Amino acid sequence: MDSADSALNFAGDRTEIGGYQVISALLPEQSWLCTAAGGRRMVLKTLDEDCLWKGQLHPNIKDRLGRVRELAHSGVANLYGVERDADLIYMAWEYVEGDTLEERARSSRCGRRDFMVLARELVLGVEMLHARGIVHGALKGSNVIVDAEGRLVMTHISPLLYCEPSEDVQALIGLLIDLLEERGEGDSALARLLREEEAEEVSLDLRSAREKAERATVLAALARTDGNIVKASELLGVSRPTLYDLMDRLAIKP
Repeated sequence: MDSADSALNFAGDRTEIGGYQVISALLPEQSWLCTAAGGRRMVLKTLDEDCLWKGQLHPNIKDRLGRVRELAHSGVANLYGVERDADLIYMAWEYVEGDTLEERARSSRCGRRDFMVLARELVLGVEMLHARGIVHGALKGSNVIVDAEGRLVMTHISPLLYCEPSEDVQALIGLLIDLLEERGEGDSALARLLREEEAEEVSLDLRSAREKAERATVLAALARTDGNIVKASELLGVSRPTLYDLMDRLAIKP
């Protein structure tokens, strides 16, 4: 998934995992570049303990990874499955050879137009995931590969239960801004536009968080008073009309 150049640690800790021959450790005891039967290269990545339940893959995680496995899209690395070797539970991913997005963006061969094309492809790729009900959850420069043909491929979709597309949007905007600044294009029109979008996303998130808190507070007051509006309004310290307005805005039925 990461380029071969990012395999910084030789896999002295393991030489074989579940029948796969280890070439090198990408992160010690976390991910490995391996070869399968027939010489196909793959990346094995351990699952976080939060993904397990009673020593097995959590049903919700299993469902999410099943949907990732069925994507079959050229802009996303293939997930071949989740496997086990003794106590080690890991995901088996397609290995995509190329530069990470970070490496390509820093390269002298990546002009401004080239970067704009890559940024557009990344946005379209994230939109495709969201249209299929999947939030990547781990968008960063090292998890996006640009192959020899210039094709952009997202890798290592998080197995965790991310469900808010805004998390990907924030990560995407932040990543592109950081890369533009590293390229010395922090004052470009694109960078300014992205900063405006970033500020809008933060505002929307704060608004969403406030609404969730208000909804939880009103529901708790109604539950404590068995739905009695008068008592609930007294408990909340607001008038009945104000409480009715809150309930209407928060889509809470009397």
